[in-house]
Amino acid sequence: MKVTAIDFETANRSPASVCALGVSVMEDGVVEERYYSLIRPEEDVFYFDPWNTKVHGIRARDVLDAPDFATVYRHLKEETDGAIVAAHNAAFDMNCLKQACINTGIEVPELRYFDTVELSRKMFRDMPHHRLNDMCSRLDIQLNHHHAGSDAMGCLMIVARVMEMTGIWDIEDLLEQTHTRIRELKP
Repeated sequence: MKVTAIDFETANRSPASVCALGVSVMEDGVVEERYYSLIRPEEDVFYFDPWNTKVHGIRARDVLDAPDFATVYRHLKEETDGAIVAAHNAAFDMNCLKQACINTGIEVPELRYFDTVELSRKMFRDMPHHRLNDMCSRLDIQLNHHHAGSDAMGCLMIVARVMEMTGIWDIEDLLEQTHTRIRELKP
């Protein structure tokens, strides 16, 4: 089964203010970065909070000519259809997806997803923290933290490394064996 890892960055505290998206895919054992784009937030959420900018480095001027969410969503939908979706701290990314869809009048997609934080906690109980940068450091995964493309790839590589460690190559079997919940995003 196809596994699609996603990561959003936001311009401010509003989950609808998505300003970057990264998508990486694992299919037939092959891992690849499929899509990265800056996103021009909708006018009603187009404000770059200095705290968010400090985290990811994206400024208002960087997204002025970027595609809007509706344009980027077409690529995301293509990569998530028929896949199980992964995200590190999935509640954040799923809320961004849902709120950006609602804010732009796009139907919220139905999809199944899991959180690689939860998977990491199950597999690496000795670690005090399971943040993306901590996990990537532990597993020797290259990461440019808070770059949505790199974060999506880092998330997916955690899954790949756990598959290598356990010898379980089917994602649903892996999640069942590690007691990692599969959740559903619904409209």
